[in-house]
Amino acid sequence: NTHKTEEQDLSRFLLLKNIHKFNTCNPSLVIFGSVAKTMQDLPNPSPSNSLVTPLLTDLYQITMAYAYWKSNRHKTPAIFELFFRKNPFGGEYTIFCGLDEVLKHLAAFRFTACDIEYLRNTPQLCHCDDAFFDEYLAQLDCSEVKLYSMQHGRVAFPKVPLLTVVGPLGIGQLLETTLLTLVNYPSLVATNAARMVVAANEKNTYSLNTKKPKLAEFGLRRAQGPDGGFSASKYSAIGGFDGTSNVLAGKILNINLVGTHAHAFVQTYKSLSEVEDMSASIQNSNGTLGEKVILLPLVQKYRSNMNWHITNDGELAAFISYACAFPNTFLCLIDTYDTLKSGVKNFILVCLALSDLGYIPKGVRLDSGDLSYISIACSELFHKMLAQYPDKSFFGQMDIVASNDINEDILHSLNKEGHAITMYGIGTNLVTCQAQPALGGVYKLVEINGEPRMKLSQDAG
Repeated sequence: NTHKTEEQDLSRFLLLKNIHKFNTCNPSLVIFGSVAKTMQDLPNPSPSNSLVTPLLTDLYQITMAYAYWKSNRHKTPAIFELFFRKNPFGGEYTIFCGLDEVLKHLAAFRFTACDIEYLRNTPQLCHCDDAFFDEYLAQLDCSEVKLYSMQHGRVAFPKVPLLTVVGPLGIGQLLETTLLTLVNYPSLVATNAARMVVAANEKNTYSLNTKKPKLAEFGLRRAQGPDGGFSASKYSAIGGFDGTSNVLAGKILNINLVGTHAHAFVQTYKSLSEVEDMSASIQNSNGTLGEKVILLPLVQKYRSNMNWHITNDGELAAFISYACAFPNTFLCLIDTYDTLKSGVKNFILVCLALSDLGYIPKGVRLDSGDLSYISIACSELFHKMLAQYPDKSFFGQMDIVASNDINEDILHSLNKEGHAITMYGIGTNLVTCQAQPALGGVYKLVEINGEPRMKLSQDAG
């Protein structure tokens, strides 16, 4: 029952639903529940990464294929299963992902003339019969392959097949490495994301924080290259994340984009004189824009009223500049200098000025320090402002975003300590899966010519 509940909860994050079977015989048929389409009718039937070709494999797959062909065994009916032996991160479930790219690879599987010429001239294969290249590899596709699959994005468990490949021995063998690389990392990062979503939603001991936390993927700069970064954005969304900072992933995958500014933006400003002429338009109640108003005098009025004259002028200037650029989505990084003595106070001053012009500020981001203590201190100051300015109801709804090298253990710890965080931006520990860098999926022959096969192991335990 526990497993079924987890499966129901986590499967709602699917990007690709109800994929049951892929059969290239008709031609390249994908069955989505009761709806059938050819791969050619899908928006992009080719793999997302142009490197995913038949050559994206280990050499021994091709040497085995030649040996099968040489002994006339390459067409022998065979069944392979792709599965894993242990759940990652010491957990109780895995989120199966990568089927979308597997389907695209099978649909597009063909050796090009250039591929064949390269293989023909490698030292390991240069002695092989020409017919292997010209009559076998040149004509090879997945038209005789059937792929049976668990649903994409569903909860999976050890030793239960994620994919079952049914087809001739030669092509079944050639698919092994590519299918593993298309499934292992996607499933690992989606599982990592799902675990973080679960951890973030545990009971928070700080009673004033009643918002359900959101999570955004911030890992592009720390990912293992462009493809790792894009894959992390894609499959963390399946794991339950609400957005990404990766603009390309947002464009291609239609994932919500999340982001404000960095410390560098704040550091580029030194004094209030740099923003003395910057203005924002009044926003009327019907959403139309009115006359432009210079923001600095409004901010200085509130600064005088609050007696907050010792906050950092350069930081305040940066916030005024950002507010003029993004008055409708004003959310600032407030820890460049001193979060509580300067950052949050400067943010509040600009919020008050923006509110006078008809805008609703959104919140703050914390990227350093004791996230539990600082987030609660910010929240309490916002509620103090709400009591002082009861017409400024947005102070009771401020988002507090945290993004300081967060991992699953930190999420558990924050909930135990109590915090006022409403959104997490998680990068390095999500995309690199530092707690466990590989899933360990395997691809095994389980039947040949109607007879079962099993690999035996002499490993201890």
